[in-house]
Amino acid sequence: MTNNIQNTQIELIEKKINMTSLILGVIFIALGIVLFIYSRNIEANMLSSTMVFFGVVSLLFALFFFISKLNAKIYSKTNSPIIERQLYYDIADFYKLKDIIENNDFESIDKFKRIEEGNIQLYVLYSKDKKFAALQLLKYEPFDFIPQTEIKIFER
Repeated sequence: MTNNIQNTQIELIEKKINMTSLILGVIFIALGIVLFIYSRNIEANMLSSTMVFFGVVSLLFALFFFISKLNAKIYSKTNSPIIERQLYYDIADFYKLKDIIENNDFESIDKFKRIEEGNIQLYVLYSKDKKFAALQLLKYEPFDFIPQTEIKIFER
């Protein structure tokens, strides 16, 4: 029917390098290296082992920051981070939700009860400053969620 919001690049959303994660990753790598170097100069076995352990933990934290936190999506007009959510609803609410989204009545979505997991998914991207939102209604058909509405974009 339409592009899937999860695979489509929205022009108002940019991918940037998260400088905080980059700096923290470099700091944790340096800390890990320092702990490894000084652990060799210490005669006490327990202290040396503890320093090696914390060096490994430090390197794992650096790896975490480099892999999961390095790239960030931001709303290009305000440089606000983008938050992604998947909200699930009961199949009985599908046509009502579809009408609400197609009529741009986004405030009415809050009236529907969310469930933990379901066949109807509302995929939402919004900026932390609440100036931007994009959403799309998806329905589970065997093996995947299939788009049921166009990607709707809302800006303040």
